[in-house]
Amino acid sequence: MSSYPNAEALISDAALRIDQFGLEYGILIVEGPDDKRFFCTRTHHRQQVIASGGRRMLLSAHAYAARREIDGIAFLTDCDYEVALGTLTPSWDLIITHHADIEADLLDLGGFEQLVLQVVPAALNDERELTRITHAARQRAVALADVLGRIRRVAKQEGFVIDADIRHHKYRKQDSDEIDEKKLTRAVFQAATDPTLELGEFEQRVMQIDQSYNNCNGHDLVAALHHVLRDDFGVRGQSVEHMEHLLRTGISAKSFVELDVVIRLKTWEQRTGRQIIAA
Repeated sequence: MSSYPNAEALISDAALRIDQFGLEYGILIVEGPDDKRFFCTRTHHRQQVIASGGRRMLLSAHAYAARREIDGIAFLTDCDYEVALGTLTPSWDLIITHHADIEADLLDLGGFEQLVLQVVPAALNDERELTRITHAARQRAVALADVLGRIRRVAKQEGFVIDADIRHHKYRKQDSDEIDEKKLTRAVFQAATDPTLELGEFEQRVMQIDQSYNNCNGHDLVAALHHVLRDDFGVRGQSVEHMEHLLRTGISAKSFVELDVVIRLKTWEQRTGRQIIAA
């Protein structure tokens, strides 16, 4: 929930911060506090990053700033299948994650290996073992998250709510990337709130979407990876929330500047002559 009553209040706050820091600096508006924490330690001033409280407020503020021709503000939001569905289009000052969200972008840019290195003891002292475990864990986690992502996409398009917090072991054969897609799809559908499709049509729509990493939601990926590392590689004492924290805080400076959203922010900086990212 946003702490701002409307888009005008949010943009007014951003404008005040521009006045405070000077015209050489810009403001970055993101969706939530996790996004703010991720970026604010890498900006010239922590207060350059504002959490809007959600995509709806962020997009409303972006539209308001465009109408009023207010300069110096960049907006960053998760893709969340909206681009593929045709309901969201990036612009020079509206930056959208390359994959579904920041977590999915981070995992694709070395995050799988980073997490394996931090939580799997066998990967610490053997480069070949690190590579082997990372490859297997990624393949198995993506296989699960891909199905959930396709389910999410159809449900989102049809306007009903699903719960993707599943018991992964029920749908994946241990030590493999073999997923019982039909069983998983049915289980999620049956737990959905007021589905607008019949089960058969829902299953067909899910199966018609091509398998792709782009289907994967970041939380689903981390949850699936947590399951794979626990069940296949004996990792204990970790939680999904802690692994998400490790993913966001463990990114190297080199990987950070290689993130697609950061590259686009740098392009925004060059275009406006304003600075946000200190890296």
